[in-house]
Amino acid sequence: MNMKINQNILALLILVFSVSSCEDYLTIPPQNNQSTTQFWKTKEDVEAVLGSGYIKLRDAQEYLYLWGEARGNGIYFSATGTDGQKAAQKLRQFDILATNELASWAKLYAVINMANSVIKYAPTVRDSSFNVNVRNSFLSEAYFQRSLAYFYLVRLWGNVPFVKEPYVDDSAPYDVAQTSGDVILQQCLVDLDNSIEAAKTRFPETDGTNPINTKGRATKWSIYSLMADINLWLGNYDGCISACESVINSGQVGLISGANWFLNYFPGNSNESIFEIQYSYSLNQTNSLLSWFQTNKYYYISPYQQVLFEANAGDLRGLNASYNATGYIWKYIGINSTTTTQRSSSLQTDQNYIIYRLADVYLMEAEAYIMKDGAENLSKGLELINVIRKRANITPTLGNSEKLGMMQVLIEEREREFFSEGKNWFDLVRIGRRTDPGFKELFIDQVLQVSSASTMSMIKAILQDSNAWYLPIHSEELLSNKLLVQNPYYANLGN
Repeated sequence: MNMKINQNILALLILVFSVSSCEDYLTIPPQNNQSTTQFWKTKEDVEAVLGSGYIKLRDAQEYLYLWGEARGNGIYFSATGTDGQKAAQKLRQFDILATNELASWAKLYAVINMANSVIKYAPTVRDSSFNVNVRNSFLSEAYFQRSLAYFYLVRLWGNVPFVKEPYVDDSAPYDVAQTSGDVILQQCLVDLDNSIEAAKTRFPETDGTNPINTKGRATKWSIYSLMADINLWLGNYDGCISACESVINSGQVGLISGANWFLNYFPGNSNESIFEIQYSYSLNQTNSLLSWFQTNKYYYISPYQQVLFEANAGDLRGLNASYNATGYIWKYIGINSTTTTQRSSSLQTDQNYIIYRLADVYLMEAEAYIMKDGAENLSKGLELINVIRKRANITPTLGNSEKLGMMQVLIEEREREFFSEGKNWFDLVRIGRRTDPGFKELFIDQVLQVSSASTMSMIKAILQDSNAWYLPIHSEELLSNKLLVQNPYYANLGN
């Protein structure tokens, strides 16, 4: 990790450690300056740092979106924009330098540091109200935060430093070598599995119209969803199916009807939702999504994605739902799919950002079945895909008798269901890294759907090297941590 970044995290922790109340779980600011030796006395102290982990995740939200969409095929870019948008354009062009701001992993390690602090220090707290059940419930949330952050890191950089100690004083080592991404994720699965029994099935709500706690904190269903996702990435298909079934059969979440599909985005926190990064205008928690997609139109639907929607007449997720007639990404700027009424630019810039919802679980399980081979498993995968198509009011697909063909059916359904939700690039790379015949070619073909004629040959050649699918380690990190080794693709490009 970067020395400067670590010092900033240390300062933040020292401030956060002064919090002794949790009246507003995701917004309480630090009040004064105390050392960690004076902290960790009460349940509220632990909960405050745990809450800070969610805050740091919210701070990373714009990066999460751009990391998941910039190199995918769902969105197009306007010619101008902010520095961050221009950095994302470089990702789209596969012209990435180690100085690109989106090559920085600092925001994810900030989440990890908060989680590590809870994992290390929560067991030391001696407070009569902080019984073992409460403690273990908090720890399950911390393991979820840490595992989610590492899951992003591994999918983006491959092999990264596996930091399990909090940076709360100068005794922590700043030079940390990389660990195999697969090894990290296997450990995350162990951590999640060991902690899930203590996780809450839901949290009590302070406001019934805004279920911030159950949808904005890691429940048992959030953990199962993350375990399914990691298992799918690693090729542990039975593990993925088991985790998915735990969510689907939980009785705690359900697919909302097709006519109400837009409730996933406005007002959000729907019955289908499992975990969302929360915003609230009344609490001064806002984001840039309305500016991105409407005011400045930095990002809009790609022609490829629009054709995908138009291929299925009557798709409730298509025109006037995911996008509108002018190409705006409507799910982030509208209030429903039946009018042209937009969110208020002065009052409603607080869209939640969905990490997991039940439709994702259905399609993860479908993909796992497809990868298991055999006609029976392909049939099970097809059945799950058609659950989502039926909800979208489109004709069930007949699928394909071959694994590769079924995978194309699956990925196109994911592209429709999760358009512009920060999943597209990760879905494509997950396919590309598999060794099955034709899968790498399918990945490359999908990426090339938004390439211009002048760049298509170059990008196709770049993507033959799987190291180019991952980001370079930022130049500042290389200077600060002498044990880091640059991604070999970028080591030869003057980075």
